[in-house]
Amino acid sequence: MSSYTGSAIGENTVLQAFAGEGIGEHSVLQASTGSANGHHRLANDALALYELYRGVDAAADLAAAPWETFASLPHDTAALDASHTYHFVLRKRNEHDLVSENVEETCIEVDAGGDEVAVRPSDPDDVSAEASAGGKVRVLAHYLYSLDEQPATVWLIYSTTNGDDPDVDVDTPETETMVSVNGVAALDWETDAQGNGTTVKAIVRTRRIDTGPVNIDSTGTTVYSAVADTSGPSAPGVAVCVDSDSEQVQ
Repeated sequence: MSSYTGSAIGENTVLQAFAGEGIGEHSVLQASTGSANGHHRLANDALALYELYRGVDAAADLAAAPWETFASLPHDTAALDASHTYHFVLRKRNEHDLVSENVEETCIEVDAGGDEVAVRPSDPDDVSAEASAGGKVRVLAHYLYSLDEQPATVWLIYSTTNGDDPDVDVDTPETETMVSVNGVAALDWETDAQGNGTTVKAIVRTRRIDTGPVNIDSTGTTVYSAVADTSGPSAPGVAVCVDSDSEQVQ
């Protein structure tokens, strides 16, 4: 048996592959493998396609086969089922069989009636709840409005003090207008004074009210909680004395 391995590197390269098989009492088999790297590839127009990857209620799997392929834009996909959020990534493969490597997703939410839901603003980051002075609970959060094409402009704070989690479908939220600086809006909100040991629970969302489809909320459901604390130094005492001569009270 004779084997051969070779490679070619240059601005223009040619790769010839050979495979053989021998059968008989005496046989000779010659195997050849090789690789070629160059600046030029043979073009095949049939390879030039758009590749659409889709994830259903999850990120698209870019290692799997594309959901749809098509040769031109615009393109209408197959119908989408209701009550799902779809994650799409569109890539382009050229006639040299090289594909783009973009990973940014476009998300489309379809409601129970089969209609597309308007693009929602992002949920806030760095949300926290902590006990504050005077039996109050302080809720903090940040919103990176520069990441949204149609950013939110209002904070929504759903809170409870009865031990139950807030219900965004039932409870009426407190609203705070966002103050945005350098791409970030910061929330610093306090409850009314609570009894000592009261557990305050809160859900914080964002809402867009003045651009694009209006009154569109983010979707966060994480509950943050803190226990109100009224302990602290005693109130200052008051001493009253009467001057018998002047009958003045001090």
